[in-house]
Amino acid sequence: MVGSLLGKRYERPATLSESIYGHLKKAIIEGNLRPGQRLMEKEFAELFKASTTPVREAFQKLSAEKYIVINSRKDVTVATVTRKEIAELFEVVRVLDALAARKAIPNLSDGDIDEFRRMTARLGDYNHQNKVYEYVVENMRIHDRLWRACGNEYLYHCLSTSADKYVFLSNHLFALGRDSHERPSFFERSFQDHLDLMDALEKRDIFAVEKLLLSHWGKGFLGEEDFGAEVS
Repeated sequence: MVGSLLGKRYERPATLSESIYGHLKKAIIEGNLRPGQRLMEKEFAELFKASTTPVREAFQKLSAEKYIVINSRKDVTVATVTRKEIAELFEVVRVLDALAARKAIPNLSDGDIDEFRRMTARLGDYNHQNKVYEYVVENMRIHDRLWRACGNEYLYHCLSTSADKYVFLSNHLFALGRDSHERPSFFERSFQDHLDLMDALEKRDIFAVEKLLLSHWGKGFLGEEDFGAEVS
């Protein structure tokens, strides 16, 4: 069963432990391994045709990144998600996102703007078709494209790491998956923000982009009008 969740073809990077870590992380982020699901060390060792040592190493790395939980009895489960966690993530990402955008806008070419138009159009298609998982992923691609133009590798690394966590948290918080068509209510606000972002990018309006991104993350996501309010 685990093999069908992770796929059947594997490409080994530098170490087998890194390969196992990469495949497990992808499966968790995309929702193929569900919150609370128990992960058996021996089962994955058999799947990857490896000893338990690289599996254990992969588990330790995923635990450090809070994708899985290892309890005192060494039981391993996929981490569950709380509203507080995603509120705290948004609190950090919104500030870094606005900073990256401010640095990126002077670097954007006309070709970059055309690419943002195409991506925003795809986002609109996914929104209208209620393709929730695809919307979440395309949403992050747009942000990632802007981050890559910021010219600060450390800032980009911080944000791209947060992007993986955003997809993981949103997929699990809303029980989303590739076949989900139950669109959360905040999506209309999210898409309108992206239309406004596209308009501001076309105008190279740094102030408007920064202001929008500072309010964009979390707007309506957890049901609060003012996302700055405390979330329990």
